[in-house]
Amino acid sequence: MRGLLLIALLVVAVAVASAAQDFYDTRPAHERPLPAQRIPAGLHSLSSRECGTCHVAIYREWQQSVHAQAWRDPQFQAELKKEPPVSWLCVNCHTPLRDQLDSLVVDLAAGDVAKARRVANPDFVPALRVEGVGCASCHVRDGAVEGPYRDVKARHAVRFSAALRGAEVCLRCHQAVQAYPGKNFVCTFQTGDEWRSSSYAARGVACQHCHMPQVTRPLVAGGPARAGRLHGWIGSHLRKGLETDPALWDSLAGRLRPGVELDPDPVPHAAPGTEATWNVRVVNAHAGHDLPTEDPERALRIGLAALSSAGDTLARSEHVIAQRYRWYPTVEKLSDNRLAPGAHVAVTLRFRVPPGAYRLEAWALNERISDANADYHHLPPWYPRRAEVARVELGAPGR
Repeated sequence: MRGLLLIALLVVAVAVASAAQDFYDTRPAHERPLPAQRIPAGLHSLSSRECGTCHVAIYREWQQSVHAQAWRDPQFQAELKKEPPVSWLCVNCHTPLRDQLDSLVVDLAAGDVAKARRVANPDFVPALRVEGVGCASCHVRDGAVEGPYRDVKARHAVRFSAALRGAEVCLRCHQAVQAYPGKNFVCTFQTGDEWRSSSYAARGVACQHCHMPQVTRPLVAGGPARAGRLHGWIGSHLRKGLETDPALWDSLAGRLRPGVELDPDPVPHAAPGTEATWNVRVVNAHAGHDLPTEDPERALRIGLAALSSAGDTLARSEHVIAQRYRWYPTVEKLSDNRLAPGAHVAVTLRFRVPPGAYRLEAWALNERISDANADYHHLPPWYPRRAEVARVELGAPGR
């Protein structure tokens, strides 16, 4: 009897997997989960924690990353709760493996993405879901651990993959563009298109060159040192808030220059009491994509100020670089002044020159979400909303 039950369960599991695959094959890549993966010979699970028993340094770096926090991220969880019927559209990038999904979509009623017919996923492993984008998401395929080397000997099955050295492995999720007629949401992650049209792509500079800086070290404790890459994926220099080792995060962030640079004019020569103008060029100097990229909630906030010697603000201005959408009654992009790679914009501060010494300041903040939207989502007070990534200060002697 038990044998018959197991056979029946297996038949159901195969039927579910087949129906789900038929459906997902009709959807764009970012709406499809990666296939459920067999555990490579020599390993006990697909868990990143198990990878970390040997790849200690890499695992610790991954723990600080946005990839490790992709599922637990409070903003993402708030988005899922906002419109649960369409959550299946988003989870495939935050938990990419089919093993990480508690349910699978097999059909849409009347083609409506908000009316997905779901079935329980027989391959679901809850412990894998909380790992977000884990080691197996990129490295486990068809029963082997894939890597960028041809000469690796390990206690588990291994295989060389050239794809891990190219941008496409990243762009499955970071190039995700889709509109949904009649719905008040869009998917508008166009980092791939931004990169492909840039000089970075023309020069063969892929995502890994910036976001996974090169490092020479052993892959495992006691192994030979060899050229590899860091696994912290520092992007906007803005924490997610669930990092396990903030000091390590700081160290990883120190290896990646912020994309934006501020290039100020000299202090203007103007007599006390007269109006002066100070210009600062905001340059996308180090990013191979637009600044900011992806989520339309992101912004680059540029602030300029003139302050007296006592610290009093004489003048202040702010310039916001971002996409701006209208979501109701229909989705419409209203404006987009983001900076393409190498592009710049001049920001101006006008102020009246004081009689004594003063200073000029300019700063750039990467903003993940506005205070208003964070409050709307009831995000916790500790959740990082913005971080300063550039600052210049110029002093002017009194006359």
